Amino acid sequence: MKKIISLLLCTLILMSAGAVSFGVSAKVPDNAPDYIKEDMLYVHAVDDISETESWHHWQNSDAYIGYDEEDMEELGLKPGGGISDEKYFFLPSSVSDNSVIVMNTFSKDAVIGGITVPAGGTASVTYTANTPCTVTIGSESYELIFMHSTAEASIFVNNTDADGNGTDLYSYLCEDKENDAKATGAIVDDEGNVDNTPIKKIKGRGNTTWLKTKKPFNINYDSAVSVDGMEKTKKLSLLANYQDASLVRNRLLQDLSDAVGMPYASDSRFVDLYMNGTYLGSYQLTQKVDIGKNNLVPEIDDDTHLNDDGTLKDEFPFICEVDASAGDSDYWVQTSSAKCKLTLKGPEIDEGDPYYDEVLDIAKVKFDNMYNAIRQNSSNMQELVDLDSLTKIMLINELGKNWDVGVSSLYFVYKQAEDGTWKFFASPVWDYDNSLGNATGVVRDLQNMGVEDYEEPTGWWVQYKPGARPSNKSSKYTILGWAARNSTVMYNAAQVWFNDFVPALETFNSTGINSGEIYSRDVYYNILEGTAAMNYGMGWQLNTGSWICDHSNLLTGTFDPQSGTYVQATKSTTYDISTFKGEYDYTIDWLNSRAAWLSAQFIADYEPGLTEKDAIIGDTDLNLQVNVKDATLIQKYLVDLDTIEDLGMRCADVNKDEKVNITDATAIQKFLADIDKSYPINEKLVK
Repeated sequence: MKKIISLLLCTLILMSAGAVSFGVSAKVPDNAPDYIKEDMLYVHAVDDISETESWHHWQNSDAYIGYDEEDMEELGLKPGGGISDEKYFFLPSSVSDNSVIVMNTFSKDAVIGGITVPAGGTASVTYTANTPCTVTIGSESYELIFMHSTAEASIFVNNTDADGNGTDLYSYLCEDKENDAKATGAIVDDEGNVDNTPIKKIKGRGNTTWLKTKKPFNINYDSAVSVDGMEKTKKLSLLANYQDASLVRNRLLQDLSDAVGMPYASDSRFVDLYMNGTYLGSYQLTQKVDIGKNNLVPEIDDDTHLNDDGTLKDEFPFICEVDASAGDSDYWVQTSSAKCKLTLKGPEIDEGDPYYDEVLDIAKVKFDNMYNAIRQNSSNMQELVDLDSLTKIMLINELGKNWDVGVSSLYFVYKQAEDGTWKFFASPVWDYDNSLGNATGVVRDLQNMGVEDYEEPTGWWVQYKPGARPSNKSSKYTILGWAARNSTVMYNAAQVWFNDFVPALETFNSTGINSGEIYSRDVYYNILEGTAAMNYGMGWQLNTGSWICDHSNLLTGTFDPQSGTYVQATKSTTYDISTFKGEYDYTIDWLNSRAAWLSAQFIADYEPGLTEKDAIIGDTDLNLQVNVKDATLIQKYLVDLDTIEDLGMRCADVNKDEKVNITDATAIQKFLADIDKSYPINEKLVK
């Protein structure tokens, strides 16, 4: 039923824009692009009307008219309640806040607020946002409302013949997630800068999210593009954030991962999406998790596993995803120890190509080895996985109480580390709309886990998902579930939390920060305020069904650093969830309350900094371990490629000659190789 409804919705969205019937005498300008329709009013994203790809037509607010009675009841809507009598212009942020160029394709002049737009022509029209005005075309009058976006950019995608049979692009894409098409278009930032790079392919994306009425897409440009200062890339994802009424959860946790130093943090921007002139809503345009030059993971491509002679390398980089929904169209393998589906995202080898099975088997064995090392807290664990990124991805999921943690959208990149060893790096982070107090969860699953406070900003989460009750430490636990039960990871988590996460969250809770890896909370709101108003003004709903928990009230909490405790409010804060602001404020308060609770849990294990009493001879980087990284750091220091802290210099001087030189680096290497243990390496600096 949902697919039929979705197809109907696609058609109705497009039909709603043309409520006035076409006439043979309509005046479409000779130089207009082929998506321009007769008997319509259009606005332009920029002042230069020679740019032809960024026109948007007026339309009704009726995005959910394709829902059936059951859907309407679930969303608390009344039949017909979403069909507006008013016409709307949903203006991109590039448009002036008081005037816009209007094109008239009616056969008669249009008069808007006393300004005449000639038939088949254009005129600059002044407007007041969110204030109705009257449009007169011949004997017909319409009420028109201009809405103005605050998004960082707008994306226009145009193709009126997506399948070669005259099917409109949006309808064609909605028919099947696997349908794809080329397109022309425009990327327009909020300053009015335009990029008309052609679109090589656009298609649907997502699993659960694809089944929703507001469709997400992947978009692949012909050449690398930069959107509002993002790093240039060819492949981008348009996240609909349909189930997240605040529109911000994915962006916040992605930006936070960048701020705390996780590799492959996907950059993104809030944009307005237009297809063949129809406004489709507010989207998050983000770097797609993909391989190759000018993509998120550039050091991997589809032949990096091969030697020059075509044979298989002994070691090669790859990126894999734990993905419970992997199916026939994916390149995946069932792991043995981890008991999960592992999809290879790169190199992605076609069935029948050389080493198709071998590469899958290698990934499977290496992933299982990492899983077992984390589960058992083996002495060689850090030889198999980067502790820093593993800790941080566990914390991102714990902070968000991400419902999907460890089950899907969990990525690992296997590559050569700086010290020459090959290991897994846990990143990039992806898919966090069902986090930060948004989802209700599945009652039966929560009961089996013994988790009673999933919706609240208190209580541990990652260690229980998706296992049995806390007393049953079975192999059902995910790799992150075991990481959250690993004493080495959890001790490191306390240090990382206060050293990296807390400062980043302090930046977030400041004001006016609009540069760097993470912005301040007011800046995110200001970017979203106008685009959210348009998104919900055109008909997308703040309440998207029973899967979303109640956001109307919250017992907030704070961290008391003096006592090291979580202090919960005695009275709930209430939120007007009929407004975007109410939903946004709930999300931010939930996030900060959750962070306060985690601070109270980690404070006992936090060590503000190593003292000489803790230091170990040879431990140059002060991570409480002596390994090859310490020798490498000395070598980099000697050629001015890195620095060593004062305490680290004392630890690096293993031969006690009051100098740090190549002799110390060599001594550490010999110690690790069991060649020479004449120096007190790995012993306390101060006894």
